[in-house]
Amino acid sequence: MIRALLDGALAALLAPGCAVCGALLDRPLDGAVCPACWARVPRFSPPVCARCGVPLASPRATASCCDVCSVDLGVIAGARALGPFEGTLADLIHACKYGRRPSIATGLGRLMRDLRHTWHEPIDVVVPVPLHPRRERERGFNQAALVAAALGPPVCEALTRRVHTSPQAAASGAARHANVRDAFVANREARQVRGRVVALVDDVLTTGATLSAAAAALAAAEPARIVALTAARAELARR
Repeated sequence: MIRALLDGALAALLAPGCAVCGALLDRPLDGAVCPACWARVPRFSPPVCARCGVPLASPRATASCCDVCSVDLGVIAGARALGPFEGTLADLIHACKYGRRPSIATGLGRLMRDLRHTWHEPIDVVVPVPLHPRRERERGFNQAALVAAALGPPVCEALTRRVHTSPQAAASGAARHANVRDAFVANREARQVRGRVVALVDDVLTTGATLSAAAAALAAAEPARIVALTAARAELARR
């Protein structure tokens, strides 16, 4: 009852709008996004490529992988994403990162919980892709860490970003890989992933440059397997 009263007071006094569509939030304490926008998040439907996670060409496809995967995953055994980086999902990610709405990352993590079960073995621990400390101070949070915390398995901050790189959104192709080469290093926490199935977590998978660089650093800690979980998969048209 107290929560309902607080929601009503906030809605009446501040008239907060949804971070995506702008509609008045009836229950602002539940977060910055209205239920209708969460319901409009696009999802990938099976069957999906066992390697890169995008839907296969035909619902009756018998092959388990794409003819040619469009990402370079390096040592990552497989990647899964909630849906394509478009529409409401893209708007949510933009609002989270650039609109400073950390609660959206937590909501995305909750939506992504079922992705854990699309992999053929249990995920023991999740490792968020880190931001450089300077960028995290500027943003105020690391969206990948908030997503990881909402997924369910234990979180291990096993990686440190030691190079302050330029934003990946400004680069493409080989430039993305060059931008993050040697940007990550395994830290003392990485001892917790040895012999375990690890999910690297980030917000968007585009070319795979950031995730493959992070996985290369994490591999030094000798996990049993590394998979990748992201909220969105971008640039499907490149396939």
